[in-house]
Amino acid sequence: MGAVESSLDQTDLKIVRELARDARVSLVELGRRVSLSRPAVAERVRRLEDSGVITGYGARVDLSKLGLPLHARVSLRPRHRAVRSVGQLRERLLKLESVLSCVHVTGPNCYELAIAVADAAQLERLIEQLSMYGDTTTSVVLSELVQPGDVDITTWIESR
Repeated sequence: MGAVESSLDQTDLKIVRELARDARVSLVELGRRVSLSRPAVAERVRRLEDSGVITGYGARVDLSKLGLPLHARVSLRPRHRAVRSVGQLRERLLKLESVLSCVHVTGPNCYELAIAVADAAQLERLIEQLSMYGDTTTSVVLSELVQPGDVDITTWIESR
């Protein structure tokens, strides 16, 4: 375990678990769930934020209800002359609509992108834009069996 991880106790893990389930929970309710007073739970949450364990809060959004029902994964293998640096690629990807995330990976491709678009025509245009940077392989997402919010990572830490 790393330094931050090793300083986490069972109460910290319970707080992280509860906030991962519902980041909008009040401090009073969070304290009730983890058996702490409101000031005590507020201090622990602040410490978890300051140490970087909790990096932010957000909403889970149904992209199909925002007009983006078609999701895909695009593998990108850049041509060296098309993109000179990771920073340059990042800047270009941020300018493209529809790119939800991009991770640098091992294997035959260098980057894996998550995409959300309105329809096949928009996906085709996006793939054409991405092909300016390198070779692409696209897979359309049929369904998501496990989503990030479904996973309780605190149990992984507890089991070590």
